[in-house]
Amino acid sequence: MRPMDLLYAKYNRQRLPPFQIETSIWRDRGRKFVLKKALAPDAVEHLQRLHEQAAPIRHSLRGDRLRLPAVTVIDEHTLRFDFVEGRSLDALLVRAFREQDQARFLGIIADYLALLNNAFTTVPAPMFTEAMRQVFGLASPAELDGLGPFLTPALVDLVFENILVDGDRYHLIDHEWVFEGCLPVSFVLFRSLFYFYEKNKAFGLEAWMPLTVVLERFALAPETVRRYRKMDEAFQAHVFGRERCYRYKDRYAKYAHSVPSLLETIEHQRQVVRDYHAEIENMRQMMRNSVGWQFVQKTGRLMNTYFPPGTRRRRTLERILRRLQAFM
Repeated sequence: MRPMDLLYAKYNRQRLPPFQIETSIWRDRGRKFVLKKALAPDAVEHLQRLHEQAAPIRHSLRGDRLRLPAVTVIDEHTLRFDFVEGRSLDALLVRAFREQDQARFLGIIADYLALLNNAFTTVPAPMFTEAMRQVFGLASPAELDGLGPFLTPALVDLVFENILVDGDRYHLIDHEWVFEGCLPVSFVLFRSLFYFYEKNKAFGLEAWMPLTVVLERFALAPETVRRYRKMDEAFQAHVFGRERCYRYKDRYAKYAHSVPSLLETIEHQRQVVRDYHAEIENMRQMMRNSVGWQFVQKTGRLMNTYFPPGTRRRRTLERILRRLQAFM
């Protein structure tokens, strides 16, 4: 029997034990699928919730513009998901950044926000639950006043890298973190922007288009951002523990790229090198065509004809030229 090919694997061992799972992508006879496994007995309940959470999410969806991959229970430790082809919003934003296309970059974000507002059933007022208190550190629903509309259930993982685009359809490929209650649509937008910038700031994204500019463009005021930062820090403490609370830079030091993503990055670097060599060759050609370059080449040929290298005549000429250079 032919073995399956492992294409990608990611291990979330930096989380607290109840949330430690493995995500892997496999290929079997030309077909791809995703497996999620509990890495410890404590994480079995979390994995089972991941399967159960698909139903309320589908109930919240409006129309079929956003879809969830089908999931199958293999055993209590393993779930199998259909593999979805497409480009992530994360990848589309990176491409717009690489091509220095600010209009397309902002347009992708605007389309994403419209998707959140239109693909899900939203409510105007928050439904406060114990999860809102324990997971997000909220003391009362008053802390969310004026921040609607709200997603229900509370979906945390609607970030750019978890949404794939295939034509005019979107696919939510990961919905691990879903809680009873509500979250502002703008909180989900904030998290997507914040983590995208954290991942790409080393490549000059912040200098190209500052995060504060993007937040302001999408009506995320500084006070709202501060509130959302505290909510997200509480969520990270829930997942990673308060004494070793999640640090944003650690996530991307451990980030695992898929094989297609690595190939795309390699091809991009190869194209940069090709463009660089083409520019050098273009400069050389321009130099060859210049009057100064042609004069130098002609003078060199005349010197080699009348003062051949290695002869006494050439050495005498070189001594004269050095003395003249000393007086200049």
